[in-house]
Amino acid sequence: MALRDDRLPRRKIRSVTPESTNAVLAQRYDAIAYDAIAHPLTHPNRLATVATFLGMSPPAVATCRVLEVGCNDGANLIPMALTLPGAQFVGCDLSPRAIEAGRVTIDALGLSNVTLVEEDLAALSPLHGTFDYIVAHGVYSWVPPAVRDSLFALAKARLAPSGVMFVSFNALPGCRVRQAAWEILHFHVDRIADPRARLDAARTLAKIIAEGGKVLHEADEATRAEFRAIAERTDSALFHDDLAVPNDPVYFHEFVAHAGRFGLRYLAEAELHSMSGAGLSADARAFLSSQDPISREQYLDFVRMRRFRQSLLRHEDSGTPLTMHPQRIVAMHVAADGSLLRAAAAGKVAELARGLDPPGGGGGPVRALLEALIRGSPLALAPEEIAAMPGLDGLPRPLAAILTDAYVAGIVNLHVHPPVLAGVAGDRPVASPLARWQARSQEDVTSLLHARVHLPDANARRLLTLLDGTRDRAELGAAMHGGAFRDDRAMAAAFVNHALEQFARLALLEA
Repeated sequence: MALRDDRLPRRKIRSVTPESTNAVLAQRYDAIAYDAIAHPLTHPNRLATVATFLGMSPPAVATCRVLEVGCNDGANLIPMALTLPGAQFVGCDLSPRAIEAGRVTIDALGLSNVTLVEEDLAALSPLHGTFDYIVAHGVYSWVPPAVRDSLFALAKARLAPSGVMFVSFNALPGCRVRQAAWEILHFHVDRIADPRARLDAARTLAKIIAEGGKVLHEADEATRAEFRAIAERTDSALFHDDLAVPNDPVYFHEFVAHAGRFGLRYLAEAELHSMSGAGLSADARAFLSSQDPISREQYLDFVRMRRFRQSLLRHEDSGTPLTMHPQRIVAMHVAADGSLLRAAAAGKVAELARGLDPPGGGGGPVRALLEALIRGSPLALAPEEIAAMPGLDGLPRPLAAILTDAYVAGIVNLHVHPPVLAGVAGDRPVASPLARWQARSQEDVTSLLHARVHLPDANARRLLTLLDGTRDRAELGAAMHGGAFRDDRAMAAAFVNHALEQFARLALLEA
Protein backbone atom coordinates (compact mmCIF):
# COMPACT_ATOMS: atom_id res chain seq x y z
CA MET A 1 0.00 0.00 0.00
CA ALA A 2 1.18 3.51 -0.74
CA LEU A 3 2.07 5.71 2.20
CA ARG A 4 0.15 8.98 2.01
CA ASP A 5 1.47 12.28 3.37
CA ASP A 6 -1.45 12.46 5.82
CA ARG A 7 -0.67 9.16 7.49
CA LEU A 8 1.31 10.86 10.26
CA PRO A 9 0.76 13.99 12.34
CA ARG A 10 2.13 17.07 10.67
CA ARG A 11 5.12 18.67 12.30
CA LYS A 12 5.47 22.33 13.10
CA ILE A 13 8.25 23.67 10.90
CA ARG A 14 10.13 26.74 12.03
CA SER A 15 9.65 29.78 9.89
CA VAL A 16 12.64 31.72 8.65
CA THR A 17 13.88 33.91 11.48
CA PRO A 18 16.72 36.41 11.79
CA GLU A 19 18.69 33.59 13.41
CA SER A 20 18.58 31.50 10.21
CA THR A 21 19.39 34.02 7.50
CA ASN A 22 22.36 33.39 5.22
CA ALA A 23 24.47 36.04 6.93
CA VAL A 24 23.90 34.62 10.40
CA LEU A 25 24.46 31.04 9.20
CA ALA A 26 27.79 32.11 7.70
CA GLN A 27 28.77 33.88 10.92
CA ARG A 28 28.10 30.72 12.93
CA TYR A 29 30.41 28.64 10.76
CA ASP A 30 33.08 31.32 11.06
CA ALA A 31 32.63 31.57 14.85
CA ILE A 32 32.95 27.82 15.53
CA ALA A 33 34.82 25.95 12.82
CA TYR A 34 33.03 22.99 11.27
CA ASP A 35 35.14 19.81 11.31
CA ALA A 36 34.86 19.12 7.60
CA ILE A 37 36.16 15.73 6.46
CA ALA A 38 36.07 13.56 3.38
CA HIS A 39 32.85 11.55 3.30
CA PRO A 40 33.25 8.26 1.38
CA LEU A 41 29.54 7.85 0.64
CA THR A 42 29.47 11.09 -1.39
CA HIS A 43 32.25 10.07 -3.78
CA PRO A 44 31.08 9.91 -7.42
CA ASN A 45 32.42 6.37 -7.64
CA ARG A 46 30.05 5.36 -4.83
CA LEU A 47 27.08 7.17 -6.40
CA ALA A 48 27.78 5.75 -9.86
CA THR A 49 28.26 2.23 -8.48
CA VAL A 50 24.90 2.18 -6.68
CA ALA A 51 23.16 3.64 -9.74
CA THR A 52 24.82 1.13 -12.09
CA PHE A 53 23.99 -1.81 -9.83
CA LEU A 54 20.33 -0.70 -9.87
CA GLY A 55 20.13 -0.48 -13.64
CA MET A 56 21.01 3.12 -14.46
CA SER A 57 23.73 4.26 -16.84
CA PRO A 58 25.22 7.15 -14.86
CA PRO A 59 27.91 9.49 -16.23
CA ALA A 60 31.47 8.21 -16.32
CA VAL A 61 33.28 8.90 -13.05
CA ALA A 62 36.66 9.70 -14.64
CA THR A 63 35.29 12.70 -16.54
CA CYS A 64 32.29 13.69 -14.44
CA ARG A 65 31.26 17.13 -13.21
CA VAL A 66 30.48 17.34 -9.49
CA LEU A 67 28.81 20.08 -7.44
CA GLU A 68 28.88 20.13 -3.65
CA VAL A 69 26.62 22.63 -1.89
CA GLY A 70 27.76 23.56 1.60
CA CYS A 71 31.29 22.48 0.70
CA ASN A 72 32.94 24.25 3.66
CA ASP A 73 36.72 24.26 3.10
CA GLY A 74 36.63 21.65 0.35
CA ALA A 75 37.69 18.80 2.62
CA ASN A 76 35.33 16.52 0.71
CA LEU A 77 35.85 17.85 -2.83
CA ILE A 78 39.61 18.39 -2.88
CA PRO A 79 40.51 14.67 -2.37
CA MET A 80 38.11 13.79 -5.20
CA ALA A 81 39.76 16.33 -7.50
CA LEU A 82 43.21 14.98 -6.63
CA THR A 83 42.37 11.38 -7.56
CA LEU A 84 40.13 12.20 -10.54
CA PRO A 85 42.23 14.65 -12.60
CA GLY A 86 39.94 14.33 -15.63
CA ALA A 87 36.83 15.37 -13.69
CA GLN A 88 35.68 18.85 -12.69
CA PHE A 89 34.51 19.94 -9.23
CA VAL A 90 32.67 23.01 -7.97
CA GLY A 91 31.88 23.74 -4.33
CA CYS A 92 29.78 26.57 -2.95
CA ASP A 93 29.50 27.79 0.63
CA LEU A 94 28.45 30.90 2.52
CA SER A 95 31.52 31.02 4.77
CA PRO A 96 34.32 33.23 3.42
CA ARG A 97 36.73 31.83 6.02
CA ALA A 98 36.10 28.25 4.91
CA ILE A 99 36.33 29.07 1.20
CA GLU A 100 39.63 30.89 1.68
CA ALA A 101 41.07 27.97 3.68
CA GLY A 102 40.08 25.59 0.91
CA ARG A 103 41.68 27.77 -1.75
CA VAL A 104 44.95 27.73 0.20
CA THR A 105 44.94 23.91 0.07
CA ILE A 106 44.04 23.89 -3.63
CA ASP A 107 46.93 26.23 -4.43
CA ALA A 108 49.35 24.20 -2.30
CA LEU A 109 48.44 21.03 -4.21
CA GLY A 110 48.48 22.75 -7.60
CA LEU A 111 44.98 21.58 -8.53
CA SER A 112 43.22 23.16 -11.51
CA ASN A 113 40.07 21.01 -11.64
CA VAL A 114 38.35 22.21 -8.46
CA THR A 115 36.77 25.61 -7.78
CA LEU A 116 35.36 26.86 -4.48
CA VAL A 117 33.01 29.83 -4.61
CA GLU A 118 31.34 31.95 -1.94
CA GLU A 119 27.83 31.67 -3.37
CA ASP A 120 24.33 30.92 -2.16
CA LEU A 121 23.02 27.66 -3.61
CA ALA A 122 19.74 29.44 -4.39
CA ALA A 123 21.59 31.85 -6.67
CA LEU A 124 24.41 29.69 -8.00
CA SER A 125 25.79 31.24 -11.15
CA PRO A 126 24.59 29.55 -14.36
CA LEU A 127 28.15 29.91 -15.65
CA HIS A 128 29.05 26.81 -13.61
CA GLY A 129 26.92 24.73 -15.99
CA THR A 130 25.28 21.39 -15.28
CA PHE A 131 26.52 18.56 -13.10
CA ASP A 132 26.58 14.77 -13.26
CA TYR A 133 26.60 14.42 -9.48
CA ILE A 134 25.33 16.85 -6.84
CA VAL A 135 26.25 16.42 -3.17
CA ALA A 136 24.32 18.04 -0.30
CA HIS A 137 25.76 16.52 2.86
CA GLY A 138 24.64 18.16 6.11
CA VAL A 139 22.45 20.73 4.36
CA TYR A 140 18.81 19.66 4.00
CA SER A 141 17.78 19.53 7.69
CA TRP A 142 19.89 22.54 8.63
CA VAL A 143 18.53 25.23 6.31
CA PRO A 144 15.16 27.04 6.21
CA PRO A 145 12.29 25.49 4.18
CA ALA A 146 12.75 27.99 1.34
CA VAL A 147 16.38 26.93 0.95
CA ARG A 148 15.34 23.27 0.83
CA ASP A 149 13.07 24.21 -2.04
CA SER A 150 15.96 26.01 -3.72
CA LEU A 151 18.17 22.94 -3.27
CA PHE A 152 15.76 20.72 -5.16
CA ALA A 153 15.05 23.42 -7.74
CA LEU A 154 18.80 23.60 -8.35
CA ALA A 155 18.97 19.84 -8.82
CA LYS A 156 16.02 19.84 -11.20
CA ALA A 157 17.64 22.51 -13.34
CA ARG A 158 21.33 21.56 -13.13
CA LEU A 159 21.51 17.78 -12.61
CA ALA A 160 22.37 15.90 -15.81
CA PRO A 161 19.59 13.67 -17.24
CA SER A 162 21.26 10.49 -15.96
CA GLY A 163 22.85 12.15 -12.95
CA VAL A 164 22.60 11.29 -9.25
CA MET A 165 22.10 13.54 -6.23
CA PHE A 166 23.22 12.74 -2.67
CA VAL A 167 21.21 14.28 0.20
CA SER A 168 21.70 13.55 3.89
CA PHE A 169 19.16 14.56 6.52
CA ASN A 170 18.06 13.95 10.09
CA ALA A 171 15.21 11.47 10.03
CA LEU A 172 12.14 10.67 12.08
CA PRO A 173 11.07 8.84 14.14
CA GLY A 174 14.56 8.20 15.52
CA CYS A 175 15.31 11.88 16.02
CA ARG A 176 12.37 12.38 18.40
CA VAL A 177 14.58 11.68 21.42
CA ARG A 178 17.24 13.96 19.96
CA GLN A 179 14.63 16.69 19.50
CA ALA A 180 13.74 16.55 23.18
CA ALA A 181 17.39 17.05 24.07
CA TRP A 182 17.76 19.88 21.55
CA GLU A 183 14.74 21.73 22.97
CA ILE A 184 16.11 21.46 26.52
CA LEU A 185 19.48 22.80 25.40
CA HIS A 186 17.90 25.69 23.52
CA PHE A 187 15.84 26.63 26.59
CA HIS A 188 19.11 26.87 28.50
CA VAL A 189 21.37 28.65 25.97
CA ASP A 190 19.25 30.73 23.60
CA ARG A 191 19.71 33.88 25.68
CA ILE A 192 23.51 33.52 25.47
CA ALA A 193 24.98 35.46 22.56
CA ASP A 194 28.63 34.38 22.62
CA PRO A 195 29.09 31.12 20.64
CA ARG A 196 31.78 29.72 22.95
CA ALA A 197 29.72 30.52 26.04
CA ARG A 198 26.72 28.79 24.43
CA LEU A 199 28.80 25.67 23.87
CA ASP A 200 30.13 25.64 27.42
CA ALA A 201 26.66 26.15 28.91
CA ALA A 202 25.15 23.41 26.73
CA ARG A 203 27.87 20.92 27.61
CA THR A 204 27.56 21.70 31.33
CA LEU A 205 23.80 21.17 31.31
CA ALA A 206 24.16 17.97 29.26
CA LYS A 207 26.50 16.55 31.90
CA ILE A 208 24.17 17.56 34.73
CA ILE A 209 21.20 15.81 33.10
CA ALA A 210 23.28 12.81 32.03
CA GLU A 211 24.46 12.24 35.59
CA GLY A 212 21.28 13.42 37.30
CA GLY A 213 20.34 10.12 38.86
CA LYS A 214 17.57 7.60 38.42
CA VAL A 215 14.78 8.58 36.00
CA LEU A 216 11.15 8.42 37.12
CA HIS A 217 10.15 6.21 34.19
CA GLU A 218 12.38 3.58 32.60
CA ALA A 219 11.49 4.77 29.08
CA ASP A 220 13.03 8.18 29.85
CA GLU A 221 16.48 6.59 30.09
CA ALA A 222 16.80 7.02 26.31
CA THR A 223 16.73 10.81 26.72
CA ARG A 224 19.31 10.67 29.48
CA ALA A 225 21.52 8.49 27.27
CA GLU A 226 21.23 11.12 24.56
CA PHE A 227 22.58 13.74 26.96
CA ARG A 228 25.48 11.44 27.82
CA ALA A 229 26.33 11.31 24.14
CA ILE A 230 25.93 15.09 23.73
CA ALA A 231 28.33 15.75 26.60
CA GLU A 232 31.06 13.86 24.71
CA ARG A 233 30.49 15.39 21.27
CA THR A 234 33.03 17.65 19.62
CA ASP A 235 32.44 21.39 19.59
CA SER A 236 31.70 21.16 15.87
CA ALA A 237 29.02 18.47 16.24
CA LEU A 238 27.41 20.10 19.27
CA PHE A 239 27.31 23.60 17.79
CA HIS A 240 26.41 22.78 14.19
CA ASP A 241 23.96 19.93 14.82
CA ASP A 242 22.51 19.79 18.34
CA LEU A 243 22.39 23.59 18.70
CA ALA A 244 21.77 24.36 15.04
CA VAL A 245 18.90 26.62 13.99
CA PRO A 246 17.14 25.43 11.97
CA ASN A 247 17.46 21.70 12.50
CA ASP A 248 14.37 19.96 11.16
CA PRO A 249 14.25 16.15 10.99
CA VAL A 250 11.73 14.80 8.50
CA TYR A 251 9.96 11.54 7.84
CA PHE A 252 11.28 9.70 4.81
CA HIS A 253 7.94 9.88 3.01
CA GLU A 254 7.91 13.66 3.46
CA PHE A 255 11.39 13.91 1.99
CA VAL A 256 10.37 11.79 -1.01
CA ALA A 257 7.21 13.84 -1.57
CA HIS A 258 9.20 17.07 -1.36
CA ALA A 259 11.71 15.84 -3.94
CA GLY A 260 8.85 14.68 -6.14
CA ARG A 261 7.43 18.20 -6.32
CA PHE A 262 10.63 19.15 -8.13
CA GLY A 263 10.66 16.21 -10.53
CA LEU A 264 13.12 14.13 -8.49
CA ARG A 265 12.68 10.45 -7.62
CA TYR A 266 14.17 8.37 -4.82
CA LEU A 267 16.83 5.94 -6.03
CA ALA A 268 18.34 4.23 -2.99
CA GLU A 269 20.51 4.78 0.05
CA ALA A 270 24.21 5.46 -0.45
CA GLU A 271 24.75 2.57 1.94
CA LEU A 272 22.72 -0.04 0.12
CA HIS A 273 22.93 -2.49 3.02
CA SER A 274 20.93 -0.05 5.19
CA MET A 275 17.88 -0.92 3.05
CA SER A 276 18.12 -4.56 4.11
CA GLY A 277 15.87 -6.25 6.62
CA ALA A 278 18.79 -8.18 8.08
CA GLY A 279 18.51 -8.66 11.81
CA LEU A 280 14.77 -8.00 11.94
CA SER A 281 12.20 -10.49 13.18
CA ALA A 282 10.48 -12.81 10.73
CA ASP A 283 7.20 -10.97 11.28
CA ALA A 284 8.84 -7.62 10.55
CA ARG A 285 10.44 -8.92 7.35
CA ALA A 286 7.16 -10.45 6.20
CA PHE A 287 5.33 -7.17 6.82
CA LEU A 288 7.97 -5.13 4.98
CA SER A 289 7.83 -7.49 2.00
CA SER A 290 4.13 -6.67 1.55
CA GLN A 291 4.82 -2.95 1.02
CA ASP A 292 5.61 -0.95 -2.10
CA PRO A 293 9.24 0.29 -2.21
CA ILE A 294 8.65 3.76 -0.71
CA SER A 295 6.31 2.52 2.02
CA ARG A 296 8.77 -0.26 2.80
CA GLU A 297 11.52 2.28 3.42
CA GLN A 298 9.27 4.33 5.69
CA TYR A 299 8.17 1.33 7.71
CA LEU A 300 11.79 0.18 7.90
CA ASP A 301 12.57 3.55 9.52
CA PHE A 302 9.77 2.92 12.02
CA VAL A 303 11.11 -0.54 12.88
CA ARG A 304 14.74 0.57 13.14
CA MET A 305 13.93 3.99 14.67
CA ARG A 306 16.26 5.50 12.09
CA ARG A 307 17.80 8.87 12.94
CA PHE A 308 19.75 9.74 9.82
CA ARG A 309 19.51 9.05 6.10
CA GLN A 310 21.95 9.40 3.22
CA SER A 311 19.65 9.15 0.24
CA LEU A 312 20.20 9.24 -3.50
CA LEU A 313 17.85 10.93 -5.97
CA ARG A 314 17.52 10.97 -9.75
CA HIS A 315 15.25 12.70 -12.24
CA GLU A 316 11.66 11.46 -12.24
CA ASP A 317 11.77 10.82 -15.98
CA SER A 318 15.17 9.09 -16.00
CA GLY A 319 13.79 5.60 -16.50
CA THR A 320 11.58 2.84 -15.16
CA PRO A 321 11.67 1.70 -11.52
CA LEU A 322 15.03 0.17 -10.77
CA THR A 323 15.99 -3.26 -9.49
CA MET A 324 19.23 -5.04 -8.75
CA HIS A 325 21.26 -6.14 -11.77
CA PRO A 326 23.74 -8.76 -10.51
CA GLN A 327 25.08 -9.35 -14.02
CA ARG A 328 26.57 -5.86 -13.96
CA ILE A 329 29.02 -6.94 -11.28
CA VAL A 330 31.14 -8.70 -13.91
CA ALA A 331 32.26 -5.25 -15.08
CA MET A 332 33.03 -3.97 -11.56
CA HIS A 333 35.93 -4.31 -9.16
CA VAL A 334 35.39 -5.77 -5.68
CA ALA A 335 37.05 -4.92 -2.37
CA ALA A 336 36.66 -6.01 1.23
CA ASP A 337 34.46 -3.67 3.24
CA GLY A 338 35.58 -2.51 6.67
CA SER A 339 32.99 -4.84 8.21
CA LEU A 340 34.71 -7.82 6.57
CA LEU A 341 38.12 -6.69 7.81
CA ARG A 342 36.72 -6.31 11.32
CA ALA A 343 35.18 -9.77 11.09
CA ALA A 344 38.56 -11.16 10.10
CA ALA A 345 40.19 -9.51 13.10
CA ALA A 346 37.52 -11.05 15.33
CA GLY A 347 37.82 -14.51 13.76
CA LYS A 348 34.29 -14.42 12.33
CA VAL A 349 34.90 -14.82 8.58
CA ALA A 350 33.54 -18.37 8.63
CA GLU A 351 30.29 -17.08 10.09
CA LEU A 352 29.90 -14.55 7.27
CA ALA A 353 30.76 -17.22 4.70
CA ARG A 354 28.04 -19.53 5.98
CA GLY A 355 25.55 -16.70 5.63
CA LEU A 356 26.39 -16.45 1.91
CA ASP A 357 26.17 -20.21 1.36
CA PRO A 358 22.93 -22.13 0.66
CA PRO A 359 21.17 -23.44 3.78
CA GLY A 360 23.22 -26.23 5.27
CA GLY A 361 26.37 -25.30 3.35
CA GLY A 362 29.66 -25.22 5.16
CA GLY A 363 30.85 -22.02 3.51
CA GLY A 364 34.31 -23.38 2.63
CA PRO A 365 34.75 -22.02 -0.92
CA VAL A 366 32.89 -18.82 0.00
CA ARG A 367 35.23 -18.38 2.94
CA ALA A 368 38.18 -18.76 0.55
CA LEU A 369 36.65 -15.99 -1.57
CA LEU A 370 36.28 -13.65 1.39
CA GLU A 371 39.78 -14.41 2.61
CA ALA A 372 41.14 -13.61 -0.86
CA LEU A 373 39.50 -10.20 -0.66
CA ILE A 374 40.91 -9.68 2.83
CA ARG A 375 44.43 -10.53 1.63
CA GLY A 376 44.01 -8.15 -1.29
CA SER A 377 42.78 -5.24 0.84
CA PRO A 378 42.83 -2.30 0.33
CA LEU A 379 42.95 -3.07 -3.41
CA ALA A 380 39.79 -3.58 -5.42
CA LEU A 381 40.03 -6.72 -7.55
CA ALA A 382 38.41 -7.46 -10.90
CA PRO A 383 36.00 -10.43 -10.84
CA GLU A 384 38.17 -12.31 -13.32
CA GLU A 385 41.10 -11.94 -10.91
CA ILE A 386 38.98 -13.38 -8.14
CA ALA A 387 37.62 -16.20 -10.29
CA ALA A 388 41.17 -17.27 -11.18
CA MET A 389 42.21 -17.61 -7.55
CA PRO A 390 42.81 -21.15 -6.23
CA GLY A 391 40.25 -22.70 -3.93
CA LEU A 392 37.19 -21.13 -5.54
CA ASP A 393 36.29 -23.98 -7.92
CA GLY A 394 33.60 -25.28 -5.60
CA LEU A 395 31.55 -22.10 -5.17
CA PRO A 396 27.94 -23.17 -4.49
CA ARG A 397 26.47 -20.41 -6.68
CA PRO A 398 27.64 -18.15 -9.52
CA LEU A 399 30.28 -15.66 -8.40
CA ALA A 400 28.09 -12.67 -9.38
CA ALA A 401 25.24 -13.96 -7.19
CA ILE A 402 27.48 -14.40 -4.17
CA LEU A 403 29.05 -10.98 -4.64
CA THR A 404 25.60 -9.42 -5.01
CA ASP A 405 24.50 -10.81 -1.66
CA ALA A 406 27.80 -9.79 -0.07
CA TYR A 407 27.39 -6.24 -1.44
CA VAL A 408 23.81 -5.90 -0.27
CA ALA A 409 24.88 -7.22 3.14
CA GLY A 410 27.66 -4.64 3.39
CA ILE A 411 30.46 -7.22 3.38
CA VAL A 412 32.13 -6.07 0.17
CA ASN A 413 32.35 -2.83 -1.78
CA LEU A 414 31.86 -2.56 -5.52
CA HIS A 415 33.61 -0.03 -7.75
CA VAL A 416 32.76 1.06 -11.29
CA HIS A 417 35.89 3.22 -11.11
CA PRO A 418 38.38 1.44 -8.81
CA PRO A 419 40.74 3.64 -6.78
CA VAL A 420 44.38 3.66 -7.86
CA LEU A 421 46.63 2.89 -4.90
CA ALA A 422 49.47 0.67 -3.78
CA GLY A 423 48.75 -2.55 -1.95
CA VAL A 424 52.36 -2.75 -0.74
CA ALA A 425 55.02 -0.09 -0.33
CA GLY A 426 57.72 0.02 -3.01
CA ASP A 427 61.35 0.94 -2.48
CA ARG A 428 60.64 4.62 -3.16
CA PRO A 429 57.11 4.97 -1.78
CA VAL A 430 54.90 7.91 -2.70
CA ALA A 431 52.11 9.01 -0.35
CA SER A 432 49.08 10.97 -1.41
CA PRO A 433 50.09 14.64 -1.83
CA LEU A 434 47.04 15.67 0.18
CA ALA A 435 47.92 13.34 3.06
CA ARG A 436 51.48 14.67 3.06
CA TRP A 437 50.15 18.24 3.14
CA GLN A 438 47.71 17.46 5.95
CA ALA A 439 50.27 15.57 8.04
CA ARG A 440 52.33 18.73 8.42
CA SER A 441 49.72 20.35 10.64
CA GLN A 442 47.12 17.82 11.84
CA GLU A 443 46.58 14.28 13.06
CA ASP A 444 43.80 13.41 10.59
CA VAL A 445 44.65 12.79 6.94
CA THR A 446 42.60 11.64 3.95
CA SER A 447 43.26 8.29 2.32
CA LEU A 448 43.05 7.41 -1.36
CA LEU A 449 39.81 5.61 -0.47
CA HIS A 450 38.35 9.01 0.47
CA ALA A 451 38.29 8.18 4.16
CA ARG A 452 39.69 9.86 7.25
CA VAL A 453 42.76 8.24 8.80
CA HIS A 454 43.85 9.21 12.31
CA LEU A 455 47.62 9.33 12.86
CA PRO A 456 48.30 10.30 16.49
CA ASP A 457 51.98 9.28 16.25
CA ALA A 458 54.11 12.33 15.43
CA ASN A 459 56.85 10.11 13.97
CA ALA A 460 54.38 8.50 11.59
CA ARG A 461 53.19 11.91 10.42
CA ARG A 462 56.77 13.07 9.99
CA LEU A 463 57.56 10.01 7.87
CA LEU A 464 54.44 10.53 5.78
CA THR A 465 55.57 14.05 4.83
CA LEU A 466 58.80 12.55 3.43
CA LEU A 467 57.11 10.12 1.04
CA ASP A 468 57.41 12.07 -2.21
CA GLY A 469 59.20 9.32 -4.12
CA THR A 470 62.67 10.87 -3.91
CA ARG A 471 63.92 8.66 -1.05
CA ASP A 472 64.43 4.91 -0.83
CA ARG A 473 63.96 3.02 2.42
CA ALA A 474 67.53 3.49 3.53
CA GLU A 475 67.30 7.24 2.95
CA LEU A 476 63.99 7.38 4.78
CA GLY A 477 65.57 5.59 7.74
CA ALA A 478 68.42 8.08 7.73
CA ALA A 479 65.99 10.99 7.58
CA MET A 480 64.10 9.59 10.58
CA HIS A 481 67.34 9.03 12.47
CA GLY A 482 67.61 11.09 15.63
CA GLY A 483 64.73 12.47 17.65
CA ALA A 484 62.79 9.63 19.22
CA PHE A 485 65.21 7.10 17.69
CA ARG A 486 68.36 8.84 18.98
CA ASP A 487 71.37 7.08 17.49
CA ASP A 488 69.67 3.75 16.91
CA ARG A 489 69.67 3.43 13.12
CA ALA A 490 68.26 -0.10 13.27
CA MET A 491 65.29 1.13 15.26
CA ALA A 492 64.65 3.94 12.77
CA ALA A 493 64.84 1.50 9.84
CA ALA A 494 62.48 -0.93 11.56
CA PHE A 495 60.05 1.89 12.23
CA VAL A 496 60.12 2.94 8.57
CA ASN A 497 59.40 -0.59 7.36
CA HIS A 498 56.56 -1.08 9.83
CA ALA A 499 55.01 2.33 9.13
CA LEU A 500 55.16 1.84 5.36
CA GLU A 501 53.31 -1.46 5.75
CA GLN A 502 50.62 0.32 7.75
CA PHE A 503 50.42 3.22 5.30
CA ALA A 504 49.76 0.74 2.48
CA ARG A 505 47.06 -1.00 4.53
CA LEU A 506 45.44 2.39 5.22
CA ALA A 507 45.39 3.27 1.49
CA LEU A 508 47.76 6.22 1.83
CA LEU A 509 50.27 5.15 -0.85
CA GLU A 510 50.01 5.79 -4.57
CA ALA A 511 50.56 2.99 -7.07
